[in-house]
Amino acid sequence: MSIEIADAMRELALEREISEELIRKLIENFLLVAYQNSFGSSDNAVVQFEDDGSSPTLYARKEIVSEVEDPLTQISLEESLDYSADAEIGDELLIEVDPHEFSRSAINSAKQVAIQSLREIQKDVLFAEYGDKVGELMWGEYVREHEGDIFVSLTSSDGLRKAEGVLPQRFQSPTEEYSLNDRIKAIIYEVKKSPTGLQIVLSRTHTDFVRELFRKEVTEIADGTVEIYKIVREPGYRTKIAIYSTREDIDPVGACVGVRGARIQAIVKELEGEKVDIIKYDNDPITFISHALSPAQVSQVHVLDEGKKSVLAIVSDDQLSLAIGKMGLNVRLANRLVDWSIDVKTREQALKAGVGFESSQKLSELFDKKSGQESESVMPITHVSELPGITAAMVLKLQDSRIEKISDLQALSSEERASLRGLTPEEVESLESILRSVPAEAIPNG
Repeated sequence: MSIEIADAMRELALEREISEELIRKLIENFLLVAYQNSFGSSDNAVVQFEDDGSSPTLYARKEIVSEVEDPLTQISLEESLDYSADAEIGDELLIEVDPHEFSRSAINSAKQVAIQSLREIQKDVLFAEYGDKVGELMWGEYVREHEGDIFVSLTSSDGLRKAEGVLPQRFQSPTEEYSLNDRIKAIIYEVKKSPTGLQIVLSRTHTDFVRELFRKEVTEIADGTVEIYKIVREPGYRTKIAIYSTREDIDPVGACVGVRGARIQAIVKELEGEKVDIIKYDNDPITFISHALSPAQVSQVHVLDEGKKSVLAIVSDDQLSLAIGKMGLNVRLANRLVDWSIDVKTREQALKAGVGFESSQKLSELFDKKSGQESESVMPITHVSELPGITAAMVLKLQDSRIEKISDLQALSSEERASLRGLTPEEVESLESILRSVPAEAIPNG
């Protein structure tokens, strides 16, 4: 009967994809529990297998005594001679136990323990399989849904073991829909043990999902030639990914886009049409901020408050809505990408709001100071609004006199500038001081 029980346990375990070693352990535990349930203790019970792991045999270890006081652990010398002609008092014998002696209740109880042990073993096996794969991309099949959560059948890397993952509603893209038997790609967000089994939590909304899609699709990212600086995302609507190349001869944006856009198209298709902006990371914050507002074209970037990391991005009228994005999404993601607070305005809006512009050169100097590098060149400035320290009121007064370019202002004599309409003596003095502070190489000819 022990062989029959073992065969049943082995068949059950094989269905759960458990190793032979764990199967033997499961069978051993089953027989020991059944023995204990039948006789009250399993301290003297021993299970042995054939060399190939088959044919389990249950034994009771008994001491040979002259007078038996405990039939469970002792055997008389006379009875022991039936098992061994060399038996002597004090020796121990292994007496085979017939499982038919077990009561039905003992068998059923042992079976429940074995099933529970099987669940724990399976939980451990799956945890070993998936526990170190957090953040990795996985394929699965939609099998059922409960209260918005989607349960996905996962297959192990060797194609043998099955596990069930859950894609919670909160980790589903709001613009995607799924149906029974759909193939679903997601990253493993979390793996944890619970009383009901192993819980493998999946996600399609995490930024690492986009990271893994790029890693799988873009060879240069997989081999480290192109590095991902940062990813920000509004799942289902827009993603911004900042990248840079570790080699000068590799264009990181071109590598991610692929020939005729093949790579980025494959990623966007997997994201069900979510817009993806590939941003080239730049050490210069001005350039990086300008890139971050893609797909809008930015004319200028001005520092409003260095301490609070606040800047103003100037765009043309036809780029304003593109820079801000629907419900402010584009500029909101750009803020998160560059870690600066970006206000977007047209030049006219900025002047009407009374914003005092500072030279965008100041931001470059700030960055160079923090990085311990010297600025190699002075950033060119052309518009009077870019003059460091000039006020919005002064800019408007100059525009009333049809002076918008710094070169036009410098072409005037000091007397002509002093007589410009609307400027107060204090403003004239301030303007002269500002012009003297601007390096000649910062103003292009014309």
